[in-house]
Amino acid sequence: MKQIILAIILIISLVNCKGHYQNAVVAAAKKQYDLSHSSLNDSNQFYFPVKLFEVDSGKNWLDTFLVKWYSAQLFALREPLIFADSSGKEIYRFTWLRTFHNPIAIRIEKKGDTVNLYWKLCNGEGGYAPGKLILDKQKSIDIHIWNEFISRLNKVDYHVVDIWSPIANSAYYDCCDFLIGQTDLHISEEQKY
Repeated sequence: MKQIILAIILIISLVNCKGHYQNAVVAAAKKQYDLSHSSLNDSNQFYFPVKLFEVDSGKNWLDTFLVKWYSAQLFALREPLIFADSSGKEIYRFTWLRTFHNPIAIRIEKKGDTVNLYWKLCNGEGGYAPGKLILDKQKSIDIHIWNEFISRLNKVDYHVVDIWSPIANSAYYDCCDFLIGQTDLHISEEQKY
């Protein structure tokens, strides 16, 4: 029997911690939340301002639902809050929440000439409970890999993207697939949805 995929969510948090857009988001978020620290001790901490997910004025419950869901997944992945980061790093995160597969977060950070790549995996399912963190790796990468990522990212031209099942070989898909390829994760082509 053919497996039916009910919902596939890919979200890439392309929050450039030096950008003007990010500064406005952080200012608005600081009014709503205490962001004086990026604590991983509070599972109720929102990882995104709700305003980033506003669908329309009549569906605020959906905005809050999405932020809570994504935040719970990122908390389980033990990811830092990046929209409120003040380290001066340029940070991008790809959060891959496939309904029936393990949640994955891949984060790339640059400060000066130092570039690091982080990838994490939980043992749950992206469309349900995230489970426990079972993989937490990082490595230094060459600046040419960073430059290639930024080149691909510029073709996407978004800060925060919430996409269900991106089109294969689209600029968005290509950018995310490039990050996956920089890790030691072995994801078959059939599982890249």
